[in-house]
Amino acid sequence: MFYNGVSGNLAQIDSNYLTALTSGLTYIVERFKDYPGSATVNLNGVVRSSLAAFAEENL
Repeated sequence: MFYNGVSGNLAQIDSNYLTALTSGLTYIVERFKDYPGSATVNLNGVVRSSLAAFAEENL
């Protein structure tokens, strides 16, 4: 069995032409939401390194 995944962070959109509602991540989540066996996991907070947490808060 194969498992594929898509990941992203809607808080890190750096394009003036995209928003959280128009991003590719939102698009693919919406397209696959009715596909059997698909799932969406939303993580709250930074679950990466302390350096990534610092960058997210300060950049």
